[in-house]
Amino acid sequence: MPQAARVLPVGRIYPSCIYPSRIYPNIDLSDWQCAVLLEPCHHSQQTPSIDVRRLGERVADACLLQSVPLHRVGSVRVATLMPSGRPVATIDDRAAPICVSLSHTRLMRAAVACAEAFVGIDLVEMRPATAAPCRGKPYRRSQSLDAWFTQSELGLLAACTILTREMLWAAKEAAYKAARLDTEFRPRQLTIEHASGNRFRWSIFDRWATVSGAGVFFIAADHIVAIAAARMPEPATLVPHARPPAALPMEKAFS
Repeated sequence: MPQAARVLPVGRIYPSCIYPSRIYPNIDLSDWQCAVLLEPCHHSQQTPSIDVRRLGERVADACLLQSVPLHRVGSVRVATLMPSGRPVATIDDRAAPICVSLSHTRLMRAAVACAEAFVGIDLVEMRPATAAPCRGKPYRRSQSLDAWFTQSELGLLAACTILTREMLWAAKEAAYKAARLDTEFRPRQLTIEHASGNRFRWSIFDRWATVSGAGVFFIAADHIVAIAAARMPEPATLVPHARPPAALPMEKAFS
């Protein structure tokens, strides 16, 4: 277990009951703060997407109450933007002033919300080195994650003793979600540029945009949690077009 990462306790699963989920309202992400909600799953199958969206609604509502207390005009709902599947928070069918990201594994679901920045979250189970690869994401179908990392990232792994391949992959997934490019995920186009302790910095170079930001690692039960954030663009300032000169009377136009 990476010793530098903060441990976030979550409810343990017992045959007859599940401890309640827990919201962490003030997770520090460099220049921003976000709220995180973690919840164990009570079944061995993949978490249904609707359960994860409900989790996103709870954390978005809590974050809005803290940052925008007067937001309660209606209920917060989280829908998925197609075709990318990116979650979008709405209030009364209008976009809410908050960013939400979701993730889940066989045993846990997670949601993060932030009113100050674009955010992304990813969960990765910490498996023993001898565990057989499981179906699902591309890295799990491969015996090695190295094919998905850049040379500079492999250098980070060699230089940072507490950084693992699973942490690096989780950071990439979280950063991709925070970039909000809504394009196909290409792991080698997104670079984790720096990792120290439980913090990391990242950037992605896409033909549509260049985005960079910061992130943080946590440990929750037997999962690595990576949360990434990127600065929201400044609101566009509308500059009115100059009014065209009034048309001259025909006799003056040719005089």
